[in-house]
Amino acid sequence: MKFSYEFSNLCGTVYKGGNLIFTPDSNKLLSPVGSRITIFDMKGSKTITLPFETRKNMECFTLSPCGNMLLCVDVEGRAILINVRKRVLLAHHNFKKPVQAISYSPDGAHIAVSHGKHVQLWRAPGSSKEFAPFTLVRTYPGQYDEVSTISWSVCSRYLVCGSVDMTVKVLSREPEEDFTAVTLTGHKRSVVGAWFGPGGASEVISVSADGGMFLWERSATTGKWNVGSKNFVNQAGGIHVTCAALQSALLVVGLSNGQFTLYDLPTFDQIHTLSISQKDISAVSISPSGDLLGFGCRGHGQLLVWEWKSESYVLKQQGHSYDMTCVSYSPDSLSIATGGDDGKVKVWSTETGFCYVTFNEHTAGVSDVYFRKSGNVVLSASLDGTVRAFDLYRYRNFRTMTCPTPVQFSCVACDTSGEIVAAGTTDTFQVCTWNMQTGRLLELLSGHEGPVSSLVFMEGMLVSSSWDKTTRVWDTFERKGTTDTLALSSDCTAVVASPDNSQIAVATLNSEITFYNLKLGVTVGSIEGRNDLWAGRSKEDLISAESQKRNRCFTSLSYSADGSVILAGGRSKYFCIYNVEQTVLIKRFEVSRNLSYDAMLQFLRSDNMTDQGPLDLMETEEHEHGSEIPLPGVSKGDFSKRRVAPQINVHSVQFCPTGQSWCAATTEGLLIYSLDNTLTFDPVDLDTDITPLTMRAALASESYLKALVIALRLNTSDLVVEVLEQVPEDRIHYVVGALPLHHLTSLLKFLVDQLGASRHLHFYMLWISSILTTHGPALKKTSSQIMSTLNGIVSALTAQTRTLSSLCDSNQYFMDVILTLGKVKSSHTLPSDIDVF
Repeated sequence: MKFSYEFSNLCGTVYKGGNLIFTPDSNKLLSPVGSRITIFDMKGSKTITLPFETRKNMECFTLSPCGNMLLCVDVEGRAILINVRKRVLLAHHNFKKPVQAISYSPDGAHIAVSHGKHVQLWRAPGSSKEFAPFTLVRTYPGQYDEVSTISWSVCSRYLVCGSVDMTVKVLSREPEEDFTAVTLTGHKRSVVGAWFGPGGASEVISVSADGGMFLWERSATTGKWNVGSKNFVNQAGGIHVTCAALQSALLVVGLSNGQFTLYDLPTFDQIHTLSISQKDISAVSISPSGDLLGFGCRGHGQLLVWEWKSESYVLKQQGHSYDMTCVSYSPDSLSIATGGDDGKVKVWSTETGFCYVTFNEHTAGVSDVYFRKSGNVVLSASLDGTVRAFDLYRYRNFRTMTCPTPVQFSCVACDTSGEIVAAGTTDTFQVCTWNMQTGRLLELLSGHEGPVSSLVFMEGMLVSSSWDKTTRVWDTFERKGTTDTLALSSDCTAVVASPDNSQIAVATLNSEITFYNLKLGVTVGSIEGRNDLWAGRSKEDLISAESQKRNRCFTSLSYSADGSVILAGGRSKYFCIYNVEQTVLIKRFEVSRNLSYDAMLQFLRSDNMTDQGPLDLMETEEHEHGSEIPLPGVSKGDFSKRRVAPQINVHSVQFCPTGQSWCAATTEGLLIYSLDNTLTFDPVDLDTDITPLTMRAALASESYLKALVIALRLNTSDLVVEVLEQVPEDRIHYVVGALPLHHLTSLLKFLVDQLGASRHLHFYMLWISSILTTHGPALKKTSSQIMSTLNGIVSALTAQTRTLSSLCDSNQYFMDVILTLGKVKSSHTLPSDIDVF
């Protein structure tokens, strides 16, 4: 099994704060999610999260006019420069102060950055790696408080910046004889946005937090600036402007009550007003085409794209409001179900990264979700005392299962037939079983003396783990009660069965993973994972990070499709992949490097410690744009308040049924890691004669079997495809029949990849059909090794079926329209000179 897993995508979190930017073609929207950037492709209906991270949560970012270069800045002023198209991290830079606003010039030559009370002008770096990519050109002083917004003129000669000190300042990029910097005053609260108007550099439009919208005009004769018009946003008491954006002749203003208003410039005529959230709008952006409006709401984690001309949503996504607690893959690997502390169950598409259905029936946090083997039903267990079944065809809750007495459910499982549903409780220490068809309670299994932490069905038996340091095996079909009890050294946190049902793995509170063979009743092996679960020093801890390892443990386990490795995650910022047979650590992945979370460092800085406690826990008073108001004699804030940062934990992990990816529900969101097959070179049995030249010579002489074996030994996808597509259709059966058995698995993997990538669907299906027909008995003996490949075939065929079904439905509808119009025209109801189209 390959282990070149790389970060693939981040779902479950769509917006966490910061500005929003549309790409120059208006087809994509860039949104900050913590320390990463997610690209929402509205034309291709996909989301892509860049694998690069800033040091802390992102404060602002800017995109070059060509759309290639992306500069992201965190809350401390540390920046990273990314080439978006090539997905390459080019440079790191430290502005040494928090940055509130940053903007590329329209010509792409310079970058304007707010630097406290000043504005810095930097020469824009190139698209390749440079020794010194950032060069400071000029610093503009003059503001009395933080600079909050920066904008350029179309000609890239002038800048306009707004400040918290309620002033707007117009600056020149280069010294000019007939131009002097000017400060515009008149706003009564801090400036939220300032731009050059539709009239060019002689007009400035500014918006303040109190709703004031001013149009400033420069006299062509005297050069003085005057207020051309004053307008105000209609708002009730206590509501203020939180964000604003301008594009061409459109101005959009977001309010703290979740409403936005669209204005036409320069008359400030109100086009329409819409309420899109129950909390304040944190960011707004207008696409370069002027048709789309992008909104981000930090309070609910919402991201919306509104097309104002048609008054319809183009994109509407929202993650879990609180922590994501559980995750489950669908059998076809095309969907992922998640549950959260907000009581919602969401289903995400692995192909697009979008959430396509949300169930809100639970009234308390969801503790576990489970996909039934049929793939069309999602089961969820909740702390509200219900187990619910959701139909993914009709998108409804069709079954609700409860107990006679109020309980809280911690886990849920379903047998392979889909008839029996089991759920464990946290307060009565029982396991409840129901009939899926009728929803009738079948049995209450008692015996545990602590909360039930996990459940799994295997070969007609139900295995449960509990905090009472035992794992019990129940015969649910014969109703014989407990058939076996396994005693462990510590509380059990998770249990999972291998794909071939030959063993179970149990995670305990002392950071151990123990493997049992239930048929033989013996312990197969164990893993001590305490040293693999790295512990960081929390800001409020009085003990060392080394002592913190005692509190670390695995809380979720998942076998790979072939059962050779196991994925573990828990109270740590790491995922671990272990080899089951050798019980050794193979690879470890880090959830995030975002230092905005707590316990990310092993050693804390001593200069942050004071007599009143760590400075990181001191919270300062803030006004509308986050500027600190220190008390007299205090230079670092008010020591009477506390600020608590969350810690990164892994709540649930699961391997994809195809083995090509795995996902994890974490504090950061739903992380998906996939195999990067393009970077994998793993040849088999190489010698001097195994080369692409000999392969092509064999193809030229029509020795297809020899050419295929050489390509499989080189293990390069392009060469294998080259050979496969030159084999005549009537020779496939003979080539497959003579192929050595040890090459069948690798050939099947190549064929599965081509099912989703190639246009020759029928041709590759002939290869797969021939392999399964000819070598079926031999493959059955190694079913555990090729299970992931067989699941991949099912997944690829399911995806192709959906695509072809949609295409056929569209074509059928189009043909019906053509035939109907033809009949109408033939009946002379239309004038003969009017074309059908």
